[in-house]
Amino acid sequence: MVNVMEPRYSIPTREHLTKVCIPRLYAQTRAHVKASLASAERVALTCDGWTLRTTEAYVTITAHFVNEEWELVTYVLQTRDMPESHTGHNLAEHLRKALDEWGIREKDQVIVTDNASNMTIAAEKAAFTLHVKCYAHTLNLAAQRALKITAVAILLGRVRRIVNFFRRSTTANHKLKEKQRLLRLPEHKLMTDVVTRWNSAHDMLERFLEQQPAICAALLSSEVRKTEKDLCTLTESDVTTAEVVSTLKPMKETTQYMSKEKTPTLSVVAPLQDTLIN
Repeated sequence: MVNVMEPRYSIPTREHLTKVCIPRLYAQTRAHVKASLASAERVALTCDGWTLRTTEAYVTITAHFVNEEWELVTYVLQTRDMPESHTGHNLAEHLRKALDEWGIREKDQVIVTDNASNMTIAAEKAAFTLHVKCYAHTLNLAAQRALKITAVAILLGRVRRIVNFFRRSTTANHKLKEKQRLLRLPEHKLMTDVVTRWNSAHDMLERFLEQQPAICAALLSSEVRKTEKDLCTLTESDVTTAEVVSTLKPMKETTQYMSKEKTPTLSVVAPLQDTLIN
């Protein structure tokens, strides 16, 4: 098609793109980022290690600073493979190399990481001025512990089983939609939780609470009962769904607020913490 539109145009080869165009673009971008970092008075870094499903391990370092126009600027400085063990000493070496490579060792650096002990050691060994533990990660740890409380875990298990039943049974799902229309409820699908995301447990319970009248009506219908006689239901002895949702909701909202990318959030940690506790 390109040849028809403009016969004189020569399409770049894959080799030209990978060996000339992309390296040139990388060099230009790198120079721009280094110049931008050089103009910053202070630079804050975030660092995290992660692993692909193929078990390849990487470490990503991101820089944040406020420019002369009082705008928050963020650059992903590097994502490098780290086949060696993610010990504090090895991570510290990665951080030291990054500071030197990007010319920010003298920028009065602050680093934000999760609560892992290896990150604490790395920040100390790399001699950062200040090490801040990620508040969103702290909330995640607290929420994960809350979800393991026996009464809450039992409730989650029962709700999860009911939700999965409606997701796999076409008869039950059809009856649920019918009851939603009859009760004039939003025709939302039920949600299930994901082990790695505690917020999903809140979302599952919140949606279950919204649709509980339709769920109960559908479960009591003869069409559903004859296909699943042993399906568990919630009992009066269970901690109520509303109680768990009302407890988790402020934590979810706080996590979302702390996940902002365009504005600094460190200054709101103390008031948010006070609000959650009191």
